Amino acid sequence: MTTHDRRAFLALVLGALGGRAAGQAQRGAGASPAPPRFEGQLASTARHLRAAADDWGRAVHRMPAAVLRPRTVGDVVRAVAYARERGLKVAMRGQGHCVSGQAQAAGGLVIDSSPLNHGAWHGTRALDAQAGALWRDVASRALTARRALPVLTDALVLSVGGTLSAGGTGDTSYRAGAQVDHVLELDVVTGTGALETCSPDRNRELFEMALGGMGQCGLIVRARLRLVEAPHSVELRRLAYADLGRLLADQVALCDAPIATLEGQITPEEGGRWSLSLLVGAVTRGDAGGARPGWLSGLGFAGEDAPASARFWDHIDRRTKRLWASRLEPRPHPSLAMVLPEPAAAGLLADIMSSASDRAGIWRIEVFPMVRERFVAPLHRLPEGPLSFTVRLQREASAEGAPDHHAMLESNRRLAARMRAAGGKVYPPFAPEQSPEDWREHYGPDLWARLAAAKARFDPDGLLTPGPGVFGGSRT
Repeated sequence: MTTHDRRAFLALVLGALGGRAAGQAQRGAGASPAPPRFEGQLASTARHLRAAADDWGRAVHRMPAAVLRPRTVGDVVRAVAYARERGLKVAMRGQGHCVSGQAQAAGGLVIDSSPLNHGAWHGTRALDAQAGALWRDVASRALTARRALPVLTDALVLSVGGTLSAGGTGDTSYRAGAQVDHVLELDVVTGTGALETCSPDRNRELFEMALGGMGQCGLIVRARLRLVEAPHSVELRRLAYADLGRLLADQVALCDAPIATLEGQITPEEGGRWSLSLLVGAVTRGDAGGARPGWLSGLGFAGEDAPASARFWDHIDRRTKRLWASRLEPRPHPSLAMVLPEPAAAGLLADIMSSASDRAGIWRIEVFPMVRERFVAPLHRLPEGPLSFTVRLQREASAEGAPDHHAMLESNRRLAARMRAAGGKVYPPFAPEQSPEDWREHYGPDLWARLAAAKARFDPDGLLTPGPGVFGGSRT
């Protein structure tokens, strides 16, 4: 970073902190630590600031003072240490695939993780990936050795650090839990500016409070990811349903079946009707066909499509083109993701499907069964009970600030309140804005106390990731 850049950074910091910081600077050089020398790029142009104040939901906009594109992990360490000296808030932003400003930092420093995208093998059964690496690139590298990640989101264009800070679920979660359950080791930059390596056997508290911790205790900069043997291909069967209750019951029945993937899809049709289906995948060697699988017996579907075999890569990469295309459009995506207790799922889904206001903008509802005992990471929250359903309402509005956009946001707030009343949990990146009281309820008293203690230990000045509002403080 040039001398001009460092001076610009200091000016931004002083502007962000106001008169108190300016007074400190005027009292002498000893009162103001020198801005760090970054190997990467520090940007403060309107274009960079606007991008860092936006996300997938396009409903919350908090302008930072500057955006850092780090070249090395050392840049992240230096940025957090300096921000602590100056009292600046810091957030790390991956692909901005959240809906309520979770990766924003008003008047602070946003670290764009995308340049930190390197990966390397660790033996033959694990990969190291930096925070900004896309899951698509990690999965592609793993597949060169016929290995795969046990759980992938259906959006491979998301970043490793962003998803591991949230949890990460997909069509294999019914049997393999969340992405955070398959991490072997992390490098984390804490709120004190320290770079710490942690794992189940080393600095375990930081490890468990970083995975799914929404960046409250540290910024993930590297993850060591467990791999499994990759299948050659997946034979997909689409089963059509006439009844919502039966679709959910069959998902429960299939949780122990010899299948590979499981996803429910509820899609709007003309005239207020809905198409209900299960998409079930079974591992094959590339030779689709053969005997009809026994796990189909006893299911209550009303019809089925002919099975179709897809190469494993084509299956996991199936939504990349759509997601890349949608990013080129300025339309907001006020989506909502929540985890519902099994007894509450059918009723709430039926109400959404029958309500004109709640179904607005939904182009698909995705439903995944979650078996509680298969999830390990403590901060990835599930409702009480042995089984629950992750429900994703995929929405798209006509334009930012349009009447339909506001209506969808209001619907999400109502549904989130109903979900909490039923004992459900939000999926943090796809939740409406939450209060600290909402977060206390989300985590429960014991886990909340543990997270608060970790926050005080690893981020004692409360600098990191203000966007979710977990511990209150300034977000605007």
